[in-house]
Amino acid sequence: MESLDQRLARLEARLEKLEQHLNLKPTPPEPPQETFSFHPPTSGKAGQSAPPSGPATPPTAPPAPAQKPAPSPQSGIITRLLGLGGSLALVLAAAYLIKLAYDSGWLSLSPQMRIGLAMLGGLALITTGLYLRKKDRSYASLLPAAGIVILFLAIYAAHLYYDLIGSGVAGLGVVLTCLFSLWLCHLFDSNLYALFAIGGSYAAPFLIRNTTHQIWPLMLYFSAWSVVFCIFSLFTGRRRHYLLALYLAIAGFDIIWRRTAGDPWQAALFYQTAQLAIFGICAALFTLRHKRPLTRRSAALHLPALLIFYILQYTLLHRHLPQLAPWIALASVIVVGICYLVPRLLLKRELPGGRLILFCYGSLALVHAGYLELMPQNWRPWLALLALPALAVWFVTSKRNLFTDWALLAAIGLMWLVNFSRTIGNDLPAHVSGLQILPLLHAAELYAGYALLRKQHRMERVLGGVLVYLGHFAAMAAAWQILQSSLGVSLAWGLLALVCLGLALPLRDRILGHSSLLLFAFSALKVLFNDLAGAAPPVRIGCLLVVGVTLYAGGWLYRYIEQLSPPKT
Repeated sequence: MESLDQRLARLEARLEKLEQHLNLKPTPPEPPQETFSFHPPTSGKAGQSAPPSGPATPPTAPPAPAQKPAPSPQSGIITRLLGLGGSLALVLAAAYLIKLAYDSGWLSLSPQMRIGLAMLGGLALITTGLYLRKKDRSYASLLPAAGIVILFLAIYAAHLYYDLIGSGVAGLGVVLTCLFSLWLCHLFDSNLYALFAIGGSYAAPFLIRNTTHQIWPLMLYFSAWSVVFCIFSLFTGRRRHYLLALYLAIAGFDIIWRRTAGDPWQAALFYQTAQLAIFGICAALFTLRHKRPLTRRSAALHLPALLIFYILQYTLLHRHLPQLAPWIALASVIVVGICYLVPRLLLKRELPGGRLILFCYGSLALVHAGYLELMPQNWRPWLALLALPALAVWFVTSKRNLFTDWALLAAIGLMWLVNFSRTIGNDLPAHVSGLQILPLLHAAELYAGYALLRKQHRMERVLGGVLVYLGHFAAMAAAWQILQSSLGVSLAWGLLALVCLGLALPLRDRILGHSSLLLFAFSALKVLFNDLAGAAPPVRIGCLLVVGVTLYAGGWLYRYIEQLSPPKT
């Protein structure tokens, strides 16, 4: 009898021939699954060898360890609150050690020992946080933050309450603590330390004695910190650092300067100008370094600071240099424009945030310093008259963006609207040149604007409709001021309404045709409340005839206006 090995070999050869004939590839043997059962070896018969166990399979890799479940948001909030509560308790404990325990008589330690213990406690918290940083950097950052606060409290207490250190040593301690806090901000990547450093540095002159009476050293102190925080903001890539420093630098110095009776004013002027240059250059360098322009949201956070700067500087200039105040205010617009144009030209793309800041600040300076301060009153109505076509030319020749250019549009529109209302209301001073023809020129300007916009898109057509109605008001005011005759005014208003209807039909313009109803309505109201009440009988009869004829003719023409198809949007 042939052996078992020979029979198996013959069967494998037959199977291989069949697979070649059918073009089938042999499937690899399935790797054996690991089990925890144990099978004892079986003994074969005498004279027979054990069958081969097949080709050896490589050992399978051990299963991957199970991942830890991610903490839920609720768990993270609770953990953060517990950490904040613990840090706050440690800060309060240090404050109690420094001051309250001494006042209550509970602790008989000397002031030097209490300050020393508080500082050691603060340093211990910082050291513990640095040790725990590798395990959980965010949670561990709470301990050094509490330590920084305790160091500030210890320095101010040693200076203000116990007179252990002088102003120079206290100031040096604050500076070193602020720099240490900035280092921790970079190490833990936490804005809380930057907040402590910025707040502590600008608050020091208010808390340290004998530092608010010397303006020039104080100016250098604030300016130096402004430069430091600008450099730190460029290093960390966060605008909020220099932005907070900007507000505190401007407001803090102004408060201290006013406490010293505002003398010398030259120092305040130089300081304000220096802050504009420092933070303006920082904003431009930030955009260039990080290739991250100002967004409209971040630009909106810069605008209040610029408004505060403008008010403070112009108030100071108007008090001491009234003749140069408007010109210096306009020159500051050039500084802001340079800070916008340099990054724009180097990056070769539009910067919406910088454009918004430039247009808002420029509009404020142009309206206030240029229009209200420098422009003579005789020329203001004429400037407003020319502003509208200039604005139209600018719209046509440049790429407009309502999200960034709205400030300039609002400023010009408000200036024009004030002068327009005074013109049609006959409220302008008598010495204004060309007083009687201003309403007529306004009407012609508005009608021309409507003619240019009537075939544009939907929004432009809506604006054109507003222009034609304003043009009617200007034309009625011009007839009232020029003709000086009730009958002539009625005739002019009626003819203007008929002309609008006559032009609307061939032009197929429903807006123009509908606008004639305004003229008819005012013509009828004028007869009822003005002509019939106090005019002479011939004038009354003439006005009634004019209104009657124009109303009937207008009604005849208006039938065809309703048959016109509405314009396609």
